[in-house]
Parts: sequence; structure tokens; C-alpha cells
Amino acid sequence: MTEQTAVVPAPTGTAAPGVGRALSVGQEALWFLYQLAPESPAYNITLAVRVRTALDVEALGRAVAALVTRHVVLETTFAEVDGVPRQFAASGGSGGSAADGTGMPHPSGQAPGRLEIRDVPGVGDEALLGLAGAAGAVPFRLGAGDVFRVVLLRRSAADAVLVVAAHHIVSDATSQWLLLRDLLAAYRGIVAGGAPDWAPLRSGYQDYVEAERALLDSPKRDRLERYWRERCAGVPAGVLPIDRPRPERQTFDGATHHLRLPDDLAARVRTTATAAGVTPFAFLLGVFQSMLFRYGGQDDFAIGCPVATRHGRGLRDVVGYLVNSLVLRSSFAPDATFADAVAGAHRELLAGLAHVGYPFPLLDRMVGASRGAGRAPLFRIAFTMVAADRLDPPLPLVPEGAVVGPEIEYAGLRLAALDVPQLEGQFDLSVELRQSDGSLTGAFRYNTDLFDAATIERLTGHYRRLLEAATVDPARRIDRVSLVDSAQLEMLLALGTGGVRPGQ
Repeated sequence: MTEQTAVVPAPTGTAAPGVGRALSVGQEALWFLYQLAPESPAYNITLAVRVRTALDVEALGRAVAALVTRHVVLETTFAEVDGVPRQFAASGGSGGSAADGTGMPHPSGQAPGRLEIRDVPGVGDEALLGLAGAAGAVPFRLGAGDVFRVVLLRRSAADAVLVVAAHHIVSDATSQWLLLRDLLAAYRGIVAGGAPDWAPLRSGYQDYVEAERALLDSPKRDRLERYWRERCAGVPAGVLPIDRPRPERQTFDGATHHLRLPDDLAARVRTTATAAGVTPFAFLLGVFQSMLFRYGGQDDFAIGCPVATRHGRGLRDVVGYLVNSLVLRSSFAPDATFADAVAGAHRELLAGLAHVGYPFPLLDRMVGASRGAGRAPLFRIAFTMVAADRLDPPLPLVPEGAVVGPEIEYAGLRLAALDVPQLEGQFDLSVELRQSDGSLTGAFRYNTDLFDAATIERLTGHYRRLLEAATVDPARRIDRVSLVDSAQLEMLLALGTGGVRPGQ
């Protein structure tokens, strides 16, 4: 999720004892998707860190329990009441509003997952990464209060991987880092013989839900609906040429290809964006849209952009699904330049963020109704960016070709990030760029029903090539840039003369 900040109305909270609490519109959409494929891990979010310090396992278990008490959304059960999805907090916990303190029974009577410890002595780094990914990918059971887990994979007393996983219906990218931060703060406080070292929450997730409902019941709804209806009228979803026919039913099967831009190119992206009066994200987005223009031949199309909907100090530390998706439309003239594409992306981002309060699932329903049965989705490709250097703990990115990132000292522990595959197969292609300490990396998550790995690897190379061209000469026409580098051109020429056979 790109952590662009959007305004959410001031929170209010009301309880509905006996019938659970309302879901946010985004949660309702995730509940629907969960019912379609309850065994799929496509909406599991995982954060994994390597810990090179001996851990007090008893204290860590108490810290996990304290974390669940603090963020009660982590012990939520989802069920339908008279055909309407509702959420129920475990007995004794707040239903989500930090102010009202109202608790509701947990229908399953089960406690949420606690710390699970697995000893894996002698396992190599690659295998350890696979075990961490597998621990995070175990399907959750939303109807049984199973929405969150913490797993400790121990190679030795002072070498382990801590896996923090949750279903997207109760978490988002920012929330996962909040959970890790709060878990480590609780652990530090408990080890020191005291209480968890954190400030009280000002709000809970249910305050966010109530604020969203209040907005949708206000006159602002008409203005937001009007903007999105007009903006999305008649626009097709951006597409890429696929390697296989699209299956009738999406299976959420996916994989990830990683890209790291050279540091000098990342620096040129920032300076070129500044010179153009746009953010680096808008620049990267505009060049990505330029690539889609070149690939698909579409001169008018839409892609999605997940954004965080946190505003103010009240929601800053709240764990939950606080995300919306913008539909970003882009149009290209035959002679469009990179500067044109970047300026258009910048304008579209600003306009979308000004109207972000309208939940995407309602937009999809509203616009989709006018397209008729069997209509295509509003977007099949998503693009976002995370400012990793603003996250806490500030874990450096995993270098290209490595399994584990550089170590830092945090909360008395030696920690390093692991890049665990996740959120794969949701879209045809979903790109998450990450910036940290001047570096730019990208996770290109793709649906393996549609694309071969070689296709996505080639696409990422073309994206890098277009970025290089756009930073050298933003006024250059997009259609004048060759997507074939010198080595590929030499290979093609050799094939044309019979000098090289395919597969050599």
C-alpha cells in the first residue's frame, strides 16, 4: 500500500450489542473474497524479521498476549447475522472503540492464536525463508476468530525468525509494522520487569468504521460519487499481453519477481521528479503507465492505486484495514512524452486523493452496474509505493539476491528484515515499490495463471529501461524508446541469420 495520507472524518463510536459490529466497506469486500476462496493465502499479510539475540520465550508469549489485548481487532470473529456480515470481539475486550469500552461475546468461544514456537536446527537461509513464508501463508479461519498469528522459528537460542501474520481484513501494510513495533515494545517492558512500553490508544478500528459510515450518510457522498462516476465512465482496465487464456474463475495463484534499481538511477528519479515539480512516486507511476501504453496499445486506461486512509494522531497507531484504492485514469496522445505522462499521473493522483473518502467497493458496484453482466473490473493492475525508511522499526531493505537484510539494533535485539512472498495473485500484476535510504526496490506480484516468470522478468527490465530514458530526457517521445537493449538486439539479429538457436 502506498502510504499516501488521506482525510477521514473525526471518529465517533456506537455499539450494537448482541448482533456484533458493522464492518467497514473494505472489510465487507474482503469477507466476500474470503468466502470465494477460504483456503487461499492471497490476503494474508506477513512481516518476518531475523532475530540474532537470545529471546526470553516466556516473555515473548506474554508480549503477544498483551498485543492482542491492546489491538482487539486481532481476536475478531466474522459471521453473518441475517445475511449481513458482522464482527465480534472476544469476550472481555473492546469491540474496537477505545472510548466506549463495550465488549461483545466471541461466537466461537475460542481464543485467538498465541505464540507458536518451532525449532528448526541446521536449516539454511533459503530454507528458513521458505519456512517463514509457509508460516505466514497458512489460511486463516475468519469464522473461528483465527485472524492473527505469531510464529517463532528457532535455529538456535540466538538465531531465530519472528513471523507476524494477519488476514488483510484486520490489518494492512502499516498495521503490520505497528504490530511488530508494539510487540517488541511489550517484550522490552516485560523483560525489564515492568509493563508493556507503549502509549494508550486514542481510537480503535471501530471508530474508523463509524467515521466511514458517517461520511456515507452525509451530503459529501453525492459529491464523491459524482466525481468517480464521471472519472470512470467508459474507461477500460489497463491490461498486458498474457501468456495463457484467462481462466473463467480467478484462483489467486501468484509469484513475485524482485527488482532493485541502481542507486544512480534511483537518485536520477528523485532529481528529475523534483525538477518536474512532482513527487518521486508520481514520476515512477507516470513511467509505469507509459510502459503499459507501449505494451498494450491502449491510449486510455485505468489502473489501481492502494492508499492508506489514516489521518491525524487518533488513527496513527490503530491496527486494522485502513486502506482504499484509487482508480487512476491515464490518457496518451500518439506523440506523448515522458513529461506528459508524469504530469498526468501527478494531476490524477492529487485529484484522486482529494476524493479518496468514497470506498472503492462501492465505486466498483456503482460503476459496474452501468456496465452490465459479465463486465470487466475497473482495474486489473495495481501500483503503489511504501516509504520503508519512515517505518518503525526502520529495517533496511533486503539487498538484491540476498535472503536477509542488514542488521540493526532495536529494543535490545539484533534484527534484520526477510522479504517473504505474500499478497500474490490478487491482480494480473501488482507492483509495490519501496524506498529506503536512497534505494528503490520493487516487488512485481503477478498471477501465474496468466504470466510466465520470464515474461515478468522481461517486463521489469523494460520498466527500468524506460526509467533510464525518462530521467535522461523527459521530453522524449515514449514511442521512440526501444525496449530492446543491445544484448537482446544482438541475440535477435543472430537468430535472424541462424547464428543462435532458441534456448542456447
